[in-house]
Amino acid sequence: MTSRNFSKVLLTILFVAGLVVAPNVVLAQEYTEEDYKVFQDVQAEKDDAKKVDMIVKFLTEKPKNQLRPNMINECQKVIVDLSNAEKWNQIIALGDKILDVAPNDDIVVRAMTVAYAKTNNTKGFATFGERVYASKPSPEFAMEISRAYQKLGNDAKAIQWKEKVLASDPDNIEILAEAMKRYAAAQNMAQAVKYARNCLKVLPTAKKPDSMDAATWKATTEQTYAIAYGVIGQDAFQKNQFGVAITNLENSVKYHKRNDGAYYALGMSYWQARKLDAAMLNFAKAYLIKGPNSASAKTQLNKIFQSSRVTPAAQQRVMDRAQQDLK
Repeated sequence: MTSRNFSKVLLTILFVAGLVVAPNVVLAQEYTEEDYKVFQDVQAEKDDAKKVDMIVKFLTEKPKNQLRPNMINECQKVIVDLSNAEKWNQIIALGDKILDVAPNDDIVVRAMTVAYAKTNNTKGFATFGERVYASKPSPEFAMEISRAYQKLGNDAKAIQWKEKVLASDPDNIEILAEAMKRYAAAQNMAQAVKYARNCLKVLPTAKKPDSMDAATWKATTEQTYAIAYGVIGQDAFQKNQFGVAITNLENSVKYHKRNDGAYYALGMSYWQARKLDAAMLNFAKAYLIKGPNSASAKTQLNKIFQSSRVTPAAQQRVMDRAQQDLK
């Protein structure tokens, strides 16, 4: 959760610019003169903390008093004024007290959610954000709650909230890409391929988030294309579907040149397709990147060199071409 990313959500869902719609005054009946005198004292009190303490004391002692709506209204006015003044720490301190006697007050809950976000209290934001979402669901807000739980290290809750995002926004590229990478890392290729295909379907029309600059968005989309094509290509390679593997892995390396795993699988796929020139070139690239597949790629490359009696000069041309392509 960052203030930059979160600001628009706050504006649209939690009206952080100010809780401008003040609560309606409710005139209750059937109260004693003593009760009404306490209410008048509450109205006259200028200190916000003292005012809230007076109200909480009254409602704790007389929870069903007919002046309850009026007292709650005074609490809400305090929270509205503090929100407009952006006094976030005071909102948190006084809001906790108010919720002890009015636990479901929507104005207070929303204001505290904003306050926790503005003070970078991720746990508080997640807790109160869930309550806001329950009353006004939106994929944008669910996404912010998911990010908060991710930041807290609660992966189970983060995934749960990402699923809520997809339920109402099935084309959310950020969630689709995250799910694709998560399933690929877990070697659940059926699910990884499913989300990879969804990513490729959505990416051409995906819109840049307002919080992201153009360069970051370009890098993000290119990475997602590379991974999506790579996932589909690697899955096809493992299934000996070498034509499908070649098509997708070639697309993958267009977006990410230095992917030794993709080049190694391409080398093997081209070799199976009896396209030795392409196989040698891709094995050479995998070797030159010096990644996890470098040694295996060099072994396979040497096998082709030896079996096909490739001259040293021709071998060097393969290596030079591979080096040039990787630039």
